Amino acid sequence: MSDIAPPIFDLFKFYEKTVLITGSTGGIGSAIARRFAEAGASLILHARGDTPALDQLCDELGTLTDGRISQICADLSDAQDCQSIFKNLHDESKTVDVLINNAALQPVAAIADLTALDVQEMLSVNLRAPMMLTRDFARASGLGGSVVNICSIEALSPAKAHSHYAATKAGLLHFTRAAALELGPHKIRVNAICPGLINREGLSDDWPEGIARWQKSVPLGRLGEAADVADAALYLASEAARFVTGACLTVDGGMECVPGW
Repeated sequence: MSDIAPPIFDLFKFYEKTVLITGSTGGIGSAIARRFAEAGASLILHARGDTPALDQLCDELGTLTDGRISQICADLSDAQDCQSIFKNLHDESKTVDVLINNAALQPVAAIADLTALDVQEMLSVNLRAPMMLTRDFARASGLGGSVVNICSIEALSPAKAHSHYAATKAGLLHFTRAAALELGPHKIRVNAICPGLINREGLSDDWPEGIARWQKSVPLGRLGEAADVADAALYLASEAARFVTGACLTVDGGMECVPGW
């Protein structure tokens, strides 16, 4: 990577880059995939299984990528299945320039009701998988590349009944910093995004009181949208962020600034 700043019109071009996005069929994952497709990237879209949603997303974005799009299925709660991702890509002679660790579980459970299986599944998908995928990415990339971990503002301020979720996201945030420290000499940048409350289909029906509280307090006066997170991911993976690593980009409309007292 050159020490000279590229022309401004080249900062967000990904025409010669391949981006792997885990959990690509969810709201945030599909928005990230769409944004990188618009920036010219080749895409590898991950989902837990071969679903109509994954096929539909690939069909939708196929035109934007001129067919430079593929899908890969793996259960990230299974260590061997997770580790098969980069092995299969290597066998297919595919390289990855940008890894977006987006897939996650977010169930609700009070501490008193947690089971060992609840904790194990949460740790496996939300923490072990991005750690192992980052390791495999670093091994395969040789020199250079970017990793973006989708964390949560709950890594900074946990919510009730989210203890196991918040703990995994806090762990992922600290892993981001540790990986940035260790992989920096290999020209691999590792950053995190901590989204706030992101709108999704059915959210207003599922949690109307939560939305009301959020909108009353958040400085920018609205819910986040998946595209807000996607744009942050695009920035962190781009040449515009070429000297940014180990950072946490909070995308929450300013909620983290609101006093808690």
